Amino acid sequence: MYMNILIVSDTYLPYITGVSVSTDSIARYMVSQGHKVTIVCPKPIARGTVEPMKGLTIINVPSLPFTFYNLNAVTIFPLALPILEKLIRGVKFDVAHIQEAGVLGIAALIKVKKYHIPVIGALHFIPEQIDRVLWGKFENVLTPVINVYVKLIYNKYDEAMAPSNFFANYLKRVGVIRPINVISNGTDIRIFHPAGLNKTLRKRLGFSDQDFVFFFLGRIDKDKNVETLVRAMPFTDPEVKLLIVGKGTQDKFLHSLSKKLKVQNKIVWIDYITDSEMADFYHAVDAFSIMSPYEGQSIVTLQAVASGLPVIAARAGALPELCRNNENGFLVDTYDFRTLSERMNRLARHKELREKFGRESRKISLAHNKVDVLHKLELIFDKLGKHTSRAHQGNISQK
Repeated sequence: MYMNILIVSDTYLPYITGVSVSTDSIARYMVSQGHKVTIVCPKPIARGTVEPMKGLTIINVPSLPFTFYNLNAVTIFPLALPILEKLIRGVKFDVAHIQEAGVLGIAALIKVKKYHIPVIGALHFIPEQIDRVLWGKFENVLTPVINVYVKLIYNKYDEAMAPSNFFANYLKRVGVIRPINVISNGTDIRIFHPAGLNKTLRKRLGFSDQDFVFFFLGRIDKDKNVETLVRAMPFTDPEVKLLIVGKGTQDKFLHSLSKKLKVQNKIVWIDYITDSEMADFYHAVDAFSIMSPYEGQSIVTLQAVASGLPVIAARAGALPELCRNNENGFLVDTYDFRTLSERMNRLARHKELREKFGRESRKISLAHNKVDVLHKLELIFDKLGKHTSRAHQGNISQK
């Protein structure tokens, strides 16, 4: 059954986040299967274009800059409602998928409920993440309020979706009683796969054959905790280097910190790489590391394990589901840069260990093949959409 699917996200391309990438992946997969998809999202502030695709419609609603995240945009609530009203009244959607319970997501929930459209709501955040961004090191300021909010909103959906068991358990813990589906964000294991070292790119980045290079890819914002990676570098062996790719609100601070710690020569910084370049970058490094305490899954970590890299990750959030301690990498307490440096040195010194970890990473990634996980989501859409499909067919037969 071909469906007309509405996807609503408070974050979308060209602004790069895990949610925006996930939104785009879901939409393009559904279109590739013959469905029609309409994405409603804030008008972008970040520069860039979104590749057009027949069957995919993108509707931007008015937005303002969101100062906590560089180049992100936030929807203006009242102005979104009439746009959604006009859209939903004019198009018979079989199912709605709301990616975030933000301002735009709530507006969409109001409208799809009004018109009795089955809806699945995804979870991509936890309260501590918001507290950390807004209040720095003071956590649990808003957590109790957000827990109540999550329970209220996610019980309004027909079903909920979480990218990891960690997030699914959080929904259950706060009292969500709707069916909860664990659907990985997934990664394309054909694009991200083990391969020989890309020495040409490695040399262009300024690394030698003797260097052991750790890789971080993502936003350079407070909640990603890149600071711990930088603080670990003074305690690493001379050949241990760090490649950081991304931009964000902590750029200046981290560059200044690296100079203060006298490790600027051990770190290579790149602001941006294209999607087509990503696989090559995973092949130009030796290991991946991420110390974010708030990952609901982490698409970049998925890409790293699919590429056959050993991983060092924070013992927090959903990261232990992808980085299994002493199986395909090491887990380290989130802000413990001294232990992190010791684990980095251990990987750099022991070839057999990292080769073993790399093989296990690839095995772990196979359960997250993007085509397979998106097909699971498609089946949920189909199940939810059958009710409206039958109703539409009944209306046609009566005419």
